[in-house]
Amino acid sequence: MKYVASCFNRIGKMKLSLAILFVSLSLGLSGCTKTPEWTLFYYPAATSLPTTPLQTDDINGYYDTLEQCQRKAQGLQRLTGSGVSGFEASGAGVYQCGQQCELNDKSVLVCKQLVQ
Repeated sequence: MKYVASCFNRIGKMKLSLAILFVSLSLGLSGCTKTPEWTLFYYPAATSLPTTPLQTDDINGYYDTLEQCQRKAQGLQRLTGSGVSGFEASGAGVYQCGQQCELNDKSVLVCKQLVQ
């Protein structure tokens, strides 16, 4: 009888340990889901920025800082101009970095500001 009680006691402790582990992981991982500040829109075949509304197909990454976004875009421009396979384009490639971009209630992509 003591053995059975001991087993139930161990099971109870294991459940508590698993519950604590689950809560800790949930709280820890939720801190890793920060919304990106900057979104890169890159147009490899263009020589000037399009006048059409922003399109999700033109998104080429998400970045914490404007500088990171601009550096990635400049790297893409170098690749586009180099003729590297997969980056051939008739234009020089242009870009814009959008701050805090999201879809509005009409499913239109809007950003607080756009910077080149």
